[in-house]
Amino acid sequence: MDYLAIVKERAEGKDLSVLGGSVKFVADDTIVFIDGVNGEISSDDIEATCTVTTDTETMQAIMDGSSSPQAAFMTGKLKVAGDMSLALKVQSIIS
Repeated sequence: MDYLAIVKERAEGKDLSVLGGSVKFVADDTIVFIDGVNGEISSDDIEATCTVTTDTETMQAIMDGSSSPQAAFMTGKLKVAGDMSLALKVQSIIS
């Protein structure tokens, strides 16, 4: 599954500046970096305001809607480092 392409498609036409920072998703060896300041989405592995880490199985379940980010977080399958409020804001952009 090409998470970068999916996130770009879902974010199309949305204002990324509402994030007020950057969010990096790390799913095993896949990285999706959402830069709310510059309005860009890439696979750059750089420092982010918030980093969300999970495995590809959990990421796929979140992307296809069979699991919610909240459920994954509560069961320990998804970890958030940094500004947690950004993790909550990004959901409106990629859902």
